[in-house]
Amino acid sequence: METYAEWLSTIGSIAYFLAAIPALWISGRIILRNYAGGQKTTAMLLWLALGGLILAPMIDFLRYLSAVLSLIMPLFWNQASISVILGMGSFMIYSGITLGLGVVVYGVTLYYLPKTIVPGKLLIAQEWQLEGRERGFILLGIAGLVNQMVSGLVTGFVSIYLPSLAQEQDWTQLSSGFWISWVLSFLVLLVTMLVMNGRLLKREVDLLSQ
Repeated sequence: METYAEWLSTIGSIAYFLAAIPALWISGRIILRNYAGGQKTTAMLLWLALGGLILAPMIDFLRYLSAVLSLIMPLFWNQASISVILGMGSFMIYSGITLGLGVVVYGVTLYYLPKTIVPGKLLIAQEWQLEGRERGFILLGIAGLVNQMVSGLVTGFVSIYLPSLAQEQDWTQLSSGFWISWVLSFLVLLVTMLVMNGRLLKREVDLLSQ
C-alpha cells in the first residue's frame, strides 16, 4: 500500500506541474490582448500573478480529487488519525469535512460572483477584454482565492496542534475535542464575516453621509 500511495503522490505532483502550463497560457492570452506597452517587467509580473489566479482552482480540483480517492479507496491512511487543536479524530472525517467545505465555498462564490464581474461593478476587471471562457477562468480563480482564505481560517485554526493537551486526554475526550474544534473553527469564520460586514456597513453609511 505504501508503494501505491507513493505512486499516487508522484502522479499528483506531476499533475500540479502540468496544470501550470494551461494556466500560464490562458493568462498570457489575456495579458497580451490587454497589453498597451510600457514596463515589460510589470506585464511579466501580471502574467505570473494572473496565471497563479487561474491555477488556484486547478490545484483545488486536483487536491479534492485526491481527497475523494483517499475516501473511496481502502488505503492505509483511511484508518489514520489526525490531531487538531482540542483533540484527535479520523483522517477520513477530516478530509470529508474539508472537501465539503471547499465544495460549498466554490458553489456560493460562483453563485454570487458573476453578478459583480460586469462593467462598473468590479473596477479591477471592467476595462479588460475577456472572452467568455477567460471570464469563466477568472471567476474560478477568484473563487479559488476565496476558498484559500476560508480554508486558512477554518482548517488553519482547527489544525493547530497542542501536544501537551493531546497527551493528557483519553480517546473519548480527544474524539469530543475533535468535533468541538470544528465548531470553534466555524465560529472563527462567522465572527470574521460579521466583523467584515460591520465594516462594510459603516463604509456605506460614511459614503451616504458625504
